[in-house]
Amino acid sequence: LAFTRSAFVVKKEKNAQPNWLGVGLAFGTSAALWAFLLKEHDEDVMEYERRRQAKGHHKCTECS
Repeated sequence: LAFTRSAFVVKKEKNAQPNWLGVGLAFGTSAALWAFLLKEHDEDVMEYERRRQAKGHHKCTECS
């Protein structure tokens, strides 16, 4: 009989009942981040196009 303590406890995994709250939060967070990134990308592309067109009408030589 050894008087040592293990840092790990062996438990039987419960694979029959997934943690649906955790799964939903993980997928929901991922979907929200993708939606935010796509929205930001579209806004950045629109701003790029707006500035590119505005630069074409600008006659100042110091800005380019």
